[in-house]
Amino acid sequence: MKRLPIALCLLLVATSAFAFDTTRRGERIAVLRGSHDAEIAMANALRRELRERGFDAFDVEYDDRATIADYVVEIAEARPSTEDYGGIGVSGRHADVEIGIVVSRLHAELRIYDGETMELIASENLSKGKTALMPTSVGIGDGGSLYAVLALPFIERAQHRSVARAAARDAATLVVAAVRGE
Repeated sequence: MKRLPIALCLLLVATSAFAFDTTRRGERIAVLRGSHDAEIAMANALRRELRERGFDAFDVEYDDRATIADYVVEIAEARPSTEDYGGIGVSGRHADVEIGIVVSRLHAELRIYDGETMELIASENLSKGKTALMPTSVGIGDGGSLYAVLALPFIERAQHRSVARAAARDAATLVVAAVRGE
């Protein structure tokens, strides 16, 4: 009697093991490495997004023609821009902060190619923007004649990366639609 439950368990485990298809893997998508900071940031974010959606995404150089990929994705002509509107200075005796409205935009063209023939499958223009109220500079002084003001360029770079990630999410949706024929 004890052998029957053990035999049933072994039978269930054996049939379940054959249900998994180990030969199937996700589509391989090569993301071309760009030359500008915006293209690089967007390509890195796009690879992460595609991996999260179950694709085997990796980066390649433009000269790497021996790549075995089902699809090749190119981010071309990525043009970031940042504009600082206004500025309100809040100051005290020993420090001040300038706060402004910072608008970052990114325009790029997404091209999706067949990996075997390099035939253009789809091409889309992407445009993303972000507006935020943030500090643009800080000043420190001793309350007398010594005073220094520091600009905060890393704030703009952080906003560029945020816009690149948002554009990459849209790009991943477009790539998935093109790959699956939707």
